[in-house]
Amino acid sequence: MSGQYRGADGVMTLLRIAKTDAEALRVDLAEVDRACAATSAEIENISAAMMREEETSTDPAAFAAYADAMRERRFNLKKTLKALDATRAAADEKLKTALAEIAKLQRLADINAAEALKARRRGEIAGESEIALQSAHRKTLAR
Repeated sequence: MSGQYRGADGVMTLLRIAKTDAEALRVDLAEVDRACAATSAEIENISAAMMREEETSTDPAAFAAYADAMRERRFNLKKTLKALDATRAAADEKLKTALAEIAKLQRLADINAAEALKARRRGEIAGESEIALQSAHRKTLAR
């Protein structure tokens, strides 16, 4: 096996690894998106629950304590959402980098495949030339 083909095998291995890594990053990104959606929904639920509680509450002091706790919870969820947004941005950037690496490796694999095809064709031509030379040599010997 020539060095060129071993290099091609290495590129293909790197390409498979890069694709696996990119898929893992896609999964991570989807998980972050689900967490963002769940956190946003929870923030909305807290706001709606506070409005319902305010309408039905008969004890102003109890409602004030409930509202304070819910505002604190909503504040913490908003902080969590900000952190998730930062995580999403970082994961998205990693995925873009991984996809760019895949594109480079795919280009190298395509170049290697084209080079292998050229080499194979040169080999066929050289093989045909060798056959012709052997035939001519046999004819010379037969004379």
